[in-house]
Amino acid sequence: MKNLTTKIIAILFLTAALGYSGLTGFLTQEKQDWNFIQSVGGMKVSAKDKTLIVDCDVSGIRKVTVKPSTINSAMAVRKIWHKRVDNTIQLKVVTSVIEKGINSACKPLDLSAYPDGTYKVEYLNSDGTTRALGQVTLKAVNNEKSIPGKK
Repeated sequence: MKNLTTKIIAILFLTAALGYSGLTGFLTQEKQDWNFIQSVGGMKVSAKDKTLIVDCDVSGIRKVTVKPSTINSAMAVRKIWHKRVDNTIQLKVVTSVIEKGINSACKPLDLSAYPDGTYKVEYLNSDGTTRALGQVTLKAVNNEKSIPGKK
């Protein structure tokens, strides 16, 4: 009975994962190291409010920080993996074969769950080494309208 339950859970997980993405993209996911990022034009980061803006294009047709040396016409950014470690945000680009709904450019990251503050941002390689990308300040937007006479 336990073996059957495990098989059912595995089938449900696989079905959900494939339903979220196409089969080709799902099977071709790959975490990229810093050398790859440099070969397609580099990466830079900035922040607006609680959004981390990641400028990177894995197609290799646009210079971000360095001149690209590789062109990938069939590759897309599947997601940007990110993790907060104290006051550091670590990033890693996950690519796959291009599919409907995804493209070669990185999308901004919503970091509203992170506390306000200044963070170092770094790229995390598979071997655990990192590359500094800069520093950003995350600050929640205060949407309250000011009341005249109050500070």
